[in-house]
Amino acid sequence: MGGRRIPDFPYQVPLSFDEAVIDVLDWLEECGFDWDMYVDQPANTVRYCFRMLADASTFTQRFGHAGERRAVAGGH
Repeated sequence: MGGRRIPDFPYQVPLSFDEAVIDVLDWLEECGFDWDMYVDQPANTVRYCFRMLADASTFTQRFGHAGERRAVAGGH
């Protein structure tokens, strides 16, 4: 799995472009998590990046699909 590594945000959760982005962003703003995001064009995803594994896990439980059920540490 490719993708850029953001050193301060090692836990990445990729979601496809067709996710309800506004719902995701609204939820993230309310959670208070320390997060970042970027578009991974080759993978056709938006990668939501977190400092804490617990935050990435909570996000994945809320928005992840069966095929994307794990936070990706370090872009691997």
